[in-house]
Amino acid sequence: MGNRVVNSSAIQQIMEDVHARFRDLRDGRPADYIPELAKANPDDFGIVIATTDGRLYEVGDTAKDFTIQSISKPFAFGLALKLLSSEHMLAKVGVEPSGDAFNAISLHPVTGIPRNPMINAGAIATTALIWAHDPERAESLLLDFLSDMAGNRLSVDEDVFRSERDTGHRNRAIGYLLRNSDVITSSPEQALELYFRQCAVSVSCRDLAVMAATLACQGRNPITNVVGLDAMCNTDVLAVMGSCGMYDYTGQWLYNVGMPAKSGVGGGVMAVVPGRLGIAVYSPPLDTYGNSCRGIAVCEELSKRLELHLFNQPNRAGTVIRSSTNGQKRYSRRWRSKVDLDLLKEHGEKIKVMQVQGVLDFAAVEELLAHLEGSTTNESFVVLDLAQVLALPKVSIRLLRDALSNLQKQGIYCLACRGEHLKNFWPTKESEAEGWFESLDRALETVENRLLEQLHSTQGGERLPNNSITLLADLGEQTRSRLMELLERRHYSRNDLLCRKGDAGSELFLVETGLISAGINSSKASKRIRFATFSSGVCIGEIAFLNNLPRTADLVADEDSTCLVLHRDTFEQLQHEEPEVAIDMLLALHRDVARKVDRANQQLSLLEQR
Repeated sequence: MGNRVVNSSAIQQIMEDVHARFRDLRDGRPADYIPELAKANPDDFGIVIATTDGRLYEVGDTAKDFTIQSISKPFAFGLALKLLSSEHMLAKVGVEPSGDAFNAISLHPVTGIPRNPMINAGAIATTALIWAHDPERAESLLLDFLSDMAGNRLSVDEDVFRSERDTGHRNRAIGYLLRNSDVITSSPEQALELYFRQCAVSVSCRDLAVMAATLACQGRNPITNVVGLDAMCNTDVLAVMGSCGMYDYTGQWLYNVGMPAKSGVGGGVMAVVPGRLGIAVYSPPLDTYGNSCRGIAVCEELSKRLELHLFNQPNRAGTVIRSSTNGQKRYSRRWRSKVDLDLLKEHGEKIKVMQVQGVLDFAAVEELLAHLEGSTTNESFVVLDLAQVLALPKVSIRLLRDALSNLQKQGIYCLACRGEHLKNFWPTKESEAEGWFESLDRALETVENRLLEQLHSTQGGERLPNNSITLLADLGEQTRSRLMELLERRHYSRNDLLCRKGDAGSELFLVETGLISAGINSSKASKRIRFATFSSGVCIGEIAFLNNLPRTADLVADEDSTCLVLHRDTFEQLQHEEPEVAIDMLLALHRDVARKVDRANQQLSLLEQR
């Protein structure tokens, strides 16, 4: 069973308050120049808000059907952009406000084309272009598209269609004017027929709100996740709605309400707050501009009460950088020798670890890049953790890639991790995957290795001196020499198993050369889950060894390795025959465990501070 959608009762209360406030508003009257529209009940009144994450808030007559009328115009324009191209459309229909009534019989005096696709002349031209693109399927293309945007199967109200067709003389005059100007290149009758049917599509207030929210989501329906428009076409649609959507009331609307919007003489008003929500209001009585009286009043009130005006937006809250630390405080899960740990403590400030969050739009990515360039120097290292990034727009992808490339050229080694969900940013080919990691731990381990390579020459696989193994370094010379006599040297090839999860903890491993990892094979994960890795100089398995407990993970050689191994039987014999040596070794083991616990606590405290 899917997750139940839970709405905010506070928002619902605001909706009910606004509905109650304007329910008795008696201004205006239903459209009567189309006979079927004159039959509308003037008391019908519904309000719906649809959010970009799929929640619906509704009050009143939100399920009652009415015809979409001119609210179909921005969607027809979007479909035309999708089927044809922006260049093709601009050659036939402009995008300038007209200041004229929606049904004015006029074209631009210079270009000879309609001024914009929101007035009837531009809308008829737009629908004609859709019809010319595919005469056989034009209506189904349009209905399918509108249905995708609404997330509901829509249909034509045949009674309203016939009423519009039989009384649409003014629109016919516009159609023939367009034909005379070669905006329409064939008989306008088929295009006019499609236009009348387009305006007669039946919708509910709920449908309109979802359509508005789809425009707010850059063309993706937040209920069904169907993508009806790409982001560029969607942007063009909203731009024209913002400048021309409310006809000769557009300027006042933008001043008072501040949202891209479209109204229809059927009584609907649709408004969009990009990236946030869509609003729909249904109330048939219209003002002298042809806009719903209650619809205008409700949108003005919601804009003020919810602070939705596009030109009254607060500064971006918070920071894009969730946390920022360095390699002196944040370590990988690779356990290293005391020598290497001391080097990381001394020089770890060269490693910058930044966890990034939110939507990386231009403002956010500018903050990130400025922080990156201001906190790094030559021969430093950067790890970007992208797990909490919600979205990365195209412009930010380009800026971030360019910035990382420039930093690399300056000698700053940059890695990124946990960004597989950012599909257009994350590399898809293995050949491009260097510097990109699925886990933060792997990225941290890689930069630590790079830094340590700079700080000292590698051992080249040669055996380390005994006193460079941390446990042995904590012992006196006499105890160390005696213990060395009891240790068995074992060689492991890559992928060899040292022990399995559940095995008795009867052996203690001291890594002399190579790399050992602890992990398990999970039935839920396709890959082995790695808990930690152990470098040369590190002791492994002391908890199970000291407490005679079963192993909690597999130990596997990640590369050719050599370990010094102490068996429990040997240690118990040592306790019996040479208790002083055994006690020295136990004290050294406890000091080693204490260091590991202290480091683990430090890493946990970093997690709590995020």
